[in-house]
Amino acid sequence: MSIVFISYRRSDSGGYAGRLADRLAKEWGEELVFRDYDDISPGQNFFMTINDNLNSAHVMLVMMGKEWLTCLDEAGHRRIDDPEDFVRLEIETALQRNILIIPVLVKGTRMPAPSDLPASISALAFRQAIELTDSRWAADVEKLIESVNPLLDQGLDKQKQVDGKSFTWKKAAGLIALGLLVSAIIGTVWLPADFSGHWYFDGGNYLRIVQQGDQVNIEHIDPAMQKVYETGEGRINGRWLEFTLKPIYTDRFSYSGRLNKSWNSQELQGELIEILSGEKSVLRLNSTDPKAIR
Repeated sequence: MSIVFISYRRSDSGGYAGRLADRLAKEWGEELVFRDYDDISPGQNFFMTINDNLNSAHVMLVMMGKEWLTCLDEAGHRRIDDPEDFVRLEIETALQRNILIIPVLVKGTRMPAPSDLPASISALAFRQAIELTDSRWAADVEKLIESVNPLLDQGLDKQKQVDGKSFTWKKAAGLIALGLLVSAIIGTVWLPADFSGHWYFDGGNYLRIVQQGDQVNIEHIDPAMQKVYETGEGRINGRWLEFTLKPIYTDRFSYSGRLNKSWNSQELQGELIEILSGEKSVLRLNSTDPKAIR
């Protein structure tokens, strides 16, 4: 059975999924990596085979290209909105079983917002993503491999037994620990991340975040007017910053929000909620002032 499950749409990122699977299989062994196109034999029950491999999986890589979210069925409806869509079912199952999910972005794709996804998989929007680019494919994939290699080097016995498939006790112990180690490395149980600095909106306004330990103070600043419009405070929870924000000049509005650092630490992604109305909006902030690159 596999411990790394690759979820993808063939029409969207099938080539990328095959390329990644081949590289991971070369590194870790074919028996540890599952991809439906190669690993479901003719006559096998598609759903049962996927379910069995999810039972043993510790990590799910969800590959997203430009059409992952918008791919349509024959009736012209988004496939992701179909409760029986296999990609949706894979992700729902992984979320229910607390499998570590890592979105893998290709073709310059950006993470969907929670509101873009069915409610049953909206939590996917808050998972830490990794980007694989054509121009630096080898280096990007190597970062993923290096994240889990320490466990594979220490805990897996790569020698096959007589049937070429079964695991030794040493290997089994390594598999059990994989989810915990990868979670720590990728960010789900990482100790406080550093959110300090200036984080820019597209219009040039920015949040100035000052962090001490796991506590932060926040100011929303308009550099053109040299004014602070909102202030707040928050707390770091692993790779997440959870915070509140209140305008200085009015008591009418106040907000709560949460932000997550991108895999390369160049972007913050999350959501902002207006407390009174409950209205949600997507937040994307960059470490570089957009005016400086125009």
